[in-house]
Amino acid sequence: MTKIIGKNELESWLSGIMKERTVFAPTRVDDLILFRPVQSADEIVFDYENTNLSPKELFFPKTETLFTAVPKDGDIELTPTTVDQEVILFGIRPCDARGIAILDGPFLDEPADSLWSQHREKTTMIGLSCTKPAPQCFCTSMGSAPNDASNVDIMLTQVEDGYAVETITEKGEKLLQGVELRESDVQPPVPTCDVNIPAEGIVEAITKMFDDPYWSRLADRCIHCNVCAYVCPTCYCFDIRDRTDKGKTERIRTWESCQSKGFTRIAGGYDPRADKGTRLRQRFCHKLLYFPQQFGALGCVGCGRCVIACPVNIDIREIISDVQKIGAEVGQGSN
Repeated sequence: MTKIIGKNELESWLSGIMKERTVFAPTRVDDLILFRPVQSADEIVFDYENTNLSPKELFFPKTETLFTAVPKDGDIELTPTTVDQEVILFGIRPCDARGIAILDGPFLDEPADSLWSQHREKTTMIGLSCTKPAPQCFCTSMGSAPNDASNVDIMLTQVEDGYAVETITEKGEKLLQGVELRESDVQPPVPTCDVNIPAEGIVEAITKMFDDPYWSRLADRCIHCNVCAYVCPTCYCFDIRDRTDKGKTERIRTWESCQSKGFTRIAGGYDPRADKGTRLRQRFCHKLLYFPQQFGALGCVGCGRCVIACPVNIDIREIISDVQKIGAEVGQGSN
């Protein structure tokens, strides 16, 4: 039997949660759909393809103070930032939930990032299955699915008379305590994402064509806008700076991009990726080579946001296909 919650009951449940915790949900901001804190269920957009930006910034904010330092009694007193707010993240798509789980790799690898750990602990995620994947989506090629519930606490799937409810974790069970769910023999729809991107064997293929001039030719189009990194659910490059005001110094972490000129410049001024070709190669090798080598999963969830956002039409789907083709040719040539 399938457990069902009606649309009115769902909104009533969410309204009750909002009285005790901060709820982030998809909302309409001008012409965009973005995750924002909501005060009423009326603000939530339930019927959408995907948000324009992923909710990774709830766990990895664009700008975040790591700690503050103040002089005290001839010494320096350091105060680390702590996360105290309990957050409900409602309506996250499976691809974005997978993105958060993928980022657990670098952020929770020892030594674990304290702020990421705290954000994860304080956040309960309620997923919303995709009813119809957008044209740019290719999540199934990256190992997920439009109804993948493996990375959320509760998964909701829209059915004719409400939402099918699947409880995944103890966090989810706790949040649903006291909520009356009716049982039904209705079977939730199984949405499909029919786009097939040849990702299998990509690590081997990209290794073979690592030094191919393909990267320089592709980079001729790049204008260093960095939008691909900012819309991506799994990009996590950052810069760290200190800001001092009235005797207090804050160490601040901010989003950055490996496509930025000088991002990899080291002491003495040497930059191992001084040209656009090597920087662009770094972006895709990080996702398709280095990340799976270190953490197992590909560093892409197939949301397609970078495909839509790139002003010069650099398309990761085409790049994966090109890499497979060139890698195969290089392999044949070496035999």
